[in-house]
Amino acid sequence: MSAKSEPSSPIIVAGVDDGYAETKVITGAGKKVRITSSARAGIHGLSFVGSEDTLGGSYETGGHKFTIGEFIDGEETRFSDYPTSDLNRIVVNHALRLAGLGGKKVKIVTGMQVSSYFRGDVRDEAMIASKRESIAKKVTAVDGGKMAEIVDNIVLPEAVASWFDYAYNDKGTALEMDAPAGVIDIGGKTTDCVTVLPGHQIDHSRSGTGEIGVMDIYEVIGNKLRGEYGEGKISRKVYDQAVRTGTIRRFGKTINIQPVVDAAIEEVSERVLREAKRHFGSGAHLDVILFVGGGAAFMKNLISAFPNARVQPEPEFANARGMLKYLQLNA
Repeated sequence: MSAKSEPSSPIIVAGVDDGYAETKVITGAGKKVRITSSARAGIHGLSFVGSEDTLGGSYETGGHKFTIGEFIDGEETRFSDYPTSDLNRIVVNHALRLAGLGGKKVKIVTGMQVSSYFRGDVRDEAMIASKRESIAKKVTAVDGGKMAEIVDNIVLPEAVASWFDYAYNDKGTALEMDAPAGVIDIGGKTTDCVTVLPGHQIDHSRSGTGEIGVMDIYEVIGNKLRGEYGEGKISRKVYDQAVRTGTIRRFGKTINIQPVVDAAIEEVSERVLREAKRHFGSGAHLDVILFVGGGAAFMKNLISAFPNARVQPEPEFANARGMLKYLQLNA
């Protein structure tokens, strides 16, 4: 008599929006994680204290060690190879661990900019394969903690993932389209503009990627703070707090820098708007223009530029939600 086989472990699905500024994860069980895409080469003495939901840790991949944590000064991520780098892989795996997926089999969707995903009007299969191969490489935790076992990684263009979030409800029912729609995905390093036609087809002549994003706001704020307050290097965590609250903490006190933040957001918003108009013009031909991504949460003055504009709920999670819906629809 043959031995009874052990039941295989269930495969958990998760959308992973692995951007240049932040990485967001949403699992099929509804767990949400949002972390700064920031890590530093080498081992720097961080480890989990108490709950794994709190701090960072150290990891090894591809023969290199990295330390990750919300309050460390991480390496610059705005380089062209970041989506297929060891640094990206560390951030993705750390986020999956924080989502409670350590030791579990997972199937994920990650993203790429529209201009990287497509070469002209066709998929860049070599670039997509490179991203899949990178994510598939092993990552180990220096503290011996369990890592997620990534059994499959599907790659989607990021703004298109946001379209899935809008076009399908939680029951998988598709929205009926009578006219084209636009998506403006304001990420950390780039802004993707995509035109989606009825039938859920992409109009490549009216889609593209601009090199402008949330991290440009951080840069403008940093230049101002260094000039007026004598600030040196500023962590991503401080920048994130600044754009969301208009304040920073220095010497144990809260300092109001709202005028600096407002001026930075206005400056970068104007550049994003010019990028959007290059692809959409006035937007009159579009039924709706969806604003998504981290920048959509606070570049509210952009919305008034288009009468048909709509900000998706929790716009910074729109890509990850759409990725998860894509997996659930194609299970």
